[in-house]
Amino acid sequence: MLAQNNIARGDIHTPRTTAKRLLRNVTLGLSLCAGLISFSSNAITLPDLQEKLSNQPIVRGDFEQTRKMEMFNAPLTSQGQFLLAEKQGLLWQQTTPFPVALVLTKDKLSQQFGDQDAQVVSASENPMVFYFSHVFLSLFKGDTSQLTEQFELALSQQPNNEEEWQLVLTPKASPLNAVFKTITINGDTFINHLTLTEIRGDVTDITFSNQRTAPAELTVEEQRAFQF
Repeated sequence: MLAQNNIARGDIHTPRTTAKRLLRNVTLGLSLCAGLISFSSNAITLPDLQEKLSNQPIVRGDFEQTRKMEMFNAPLTSQGQFLLAEKQGLLWQQTTPFPVALVLTKDKLSQQFGDQDAQVVSASENPMVFYFSHVFLSLFKGDTSQLTEQFELALSQQPNNEEEWQLVLTPKASPLNAVFKTITINGDTFINHLTLTEIRGDVTDITFSNQRTAPAELTVEEQRAFQF
């Protein structure tokens, strides 16, 4: 994802840079977690949010990503589709400005640019990448046990709509706090918006739309994407 990141340079062999780019790209996407700010007696709670996000074995949707970098005047943008399957992992397919496909499973990562051969890395080959990727998958799946170890979390309900919530994650320690200042997630039934604010001043905004849980089974093509 995030085609404009230097990940397109093919330096996936560098643990720290690859790990940073992976979490920026995918993003990815999304989270929940613990710490709670209540605005009313029926405010959303951590268990509510965990159930809301984890009770969705398959979610498909579109994304639009905007990255504002200190070194550039104009933001960098990309669009595409994503698929999160609880048992398989994450499929992130950027379509513009050029095609990039990233598939993340529990122990492997595949990355393909256009028609080039896919680059595959395993957890044993690059532990740092999978440290970041497992945090990322925890965000999607609602695995609070992982998130509370790595972040201070503040969950709040939006005052004008009881269905809308915001979660702000502040990294506790290295390596996350060397990269991110905060990660902010907004949503209702689904995660709708993700903002990654980096220590160096770069900001990545990802908007998710057209989220859906049907069909409830993977297509043949989707199943094939996770087989590598």
